[in-house]
Amino acid sequence: MKYIFAKTVVFCLIILATGCGKDFLDRNNPGDLSYDKVYKSQKDFEAALAGCYQAIKGPSTTNVYLGDIISDNVYVSRYNPTGDLPDFDRLSFSALNGTLSGYWSDNYKTIERVNFLIDKITNSGIEEQEGNRVIAEAKFLRAYAYFNLVRIFGDVPLHDRPVDISKVYDVPQSKAEDVLKLVIDDLKEAEKVDSYRTPDELAKKGGRVTPVAAKALLGKVYLWQKDFPNAETSLGDIVENSTSLGIGLEDFSTLYNPDKPFNKEIIFSVNYARSTGLGSPFVSSLIPYNTPPGIYPNINVPTGTGFGMIEPYVASKFSSFDGRSSLIGTAIFTYLGIKDTNIYSLKYVDPLTTFNYLSASNTIILRYADVLLMYAEALNENGKTGQAYQYINQVRSRAGVADLPSGYSKMQMFKALADERQMEFLLEGDRWFDLRFRGIDFLKQVMNDFKPNAYLPRNRDIVIKDNYILFPIPEDQIQIKPVLKQNPGY
Repeated sequence: MKYIFAKTVVFCLIILATGCGKDFLDRNNPGDLSYDKVYKSQKDFEAALAGCYQAIKGPSTTNVYLGDIISDNVYVSRYNPTGDLPDFDRLSFSALNGTLSGYWSDNYKTIERVNFLIDKITNSGIEEQEGNRVIAEAKFLRAYAYFNLVRIFGDVPLHDRPVDISKVYDVPQSKAEDVLKLVIDDLKEAEKVDSYRTPDELAKKGGRVTPVAAKALLGKVYLWQKDFPNAETSLGDIVENSTSLGIGLEDFSTLYNPDKPFNKEIIFSVNYARSTGLGSPFVSSLIPYNTPPGIYPNINVPTGTGFGMIEPYVASKFSSFDGRSSLIGTAIFTYLGIKDTNIYSLKYVDPLTTFNYLSASNTIILRYADVLLMYAEALNENGKTGQAYQYINQVRSRAGVADLPSGYSKMQMFKALADERQMEFLLEGDRWFDLRFRGIDFLKQVMNDFKPNAYLPRNRDIVIKDNYILFPIPEDQIQIKPVLKQNPGY
């Protein structure tokens, strides 16, 4: 993917109108900026930073597709096989899978934008405080991209500065633990971002990196590494100071409301807007479409359904009084005289859109419910199961379901947290990674315990191979960079 590293990175740094918060949305598009001009003023650096935010948009950087399709959460319609996504549903993916290639290239696009921006700031005459603030925000985005890559591919090439085009094909993979060291360092730097902001910037940071976002992602990284003491510390600091930080659980009626994108629960999200005509890429894939605005019912043609249909067994887990059940909708799918009721998530529905495929609903990356459940996870792993109860019960209480019974063992709480996360973060891209975090044996058990919809040709055992812990390195990358080594089993 030469374009990622060549001087055409200038194009990558051009801001699009949907970068992040309203201050970015209102900015004129500086599409005529040259390579030299981009780095001359604070305004130019802001435009370049917005280009870094822009890079994390889309399905290949937010894990909504990969994290749910391959898991027990959703299935892909056989009447609308979108590209090679059915390969994940069938667990028949290979190194030739184009979606995996997109995950690789799009996350590295984010990384290279950040690296060039940091390099130019470091060698500029920009005011130190402003430069540090831009760098702190950018490092969060780089950390997020590298964390995605490590969770998907394991060992990956590590670039912490711009790579010379003549040498890029000779950069080998670094160990995942070494990549995560950079991720942790970047997030610790990002935690300082507010100290570099002016009072005016502090008042207008909606949609941008915050210290809470950095600390929450840091806690997630520590959990992934099974560094439970540090995870407890990072996440506990957020929970214990949530009131003063102005964060908490939001009512479901507003949590996913595109007109309230920066409510108190959302810690970090990828933002969209109706005004730009560039909406969420998930609306036409995760719900029925080709229909009047705001309704999205299905139609009687084989191409009239999105692929992200929720497994009936998952929907059956929600009791009628679980508030999260309001985020699930049904549609009758008829094909060749056969009717089937499909189940969809309504999290991405925008009732006010004027376009069938457009939703201004943000893609949530981090929210407070995640912090609470991760904190409970860390406490449980640190032998404090009794203390974990109050945090999982806060999430359950918001949903209107009863507290967990007292007296759970560590393993019972371990399983309860897995179930709670499945229901809470359905179609938010976490499920597969949550199962992997719990180990290959737990992953195999869960994936073969559920009973697929009999309407679909999936009445078979699901073979989970040990090598599925990692996905294959894309073949197109190995072809242009022979130094890369394929993951075992592919």
